[in-house]
Amino acid sequence: MNFNCVFPTCNFKKNDIEEEQFLKHLKENHNDEMIEISKKENMSINAVEMITISNSKVFINSG
Repeated sequence: MNFNCVFPTCNFKKNDIEEEQFLKHLKENHNDEMIEISKKENMSINAVEMITISNSKVFINSG
């Protein structure tokens, strides 16, 4: 899959990586931000991770 991190302060952009690799990036670089969102929105950290992954996926049109 192709990912372009949605966090404004981040320039992470990679093609052809697994979702688990992107999740590792999130946990290593954006853990504090995700915890803050989790508390602010009263959501589990897993829900915040899933939404962030979903919003960071980039679909490339092939035609």
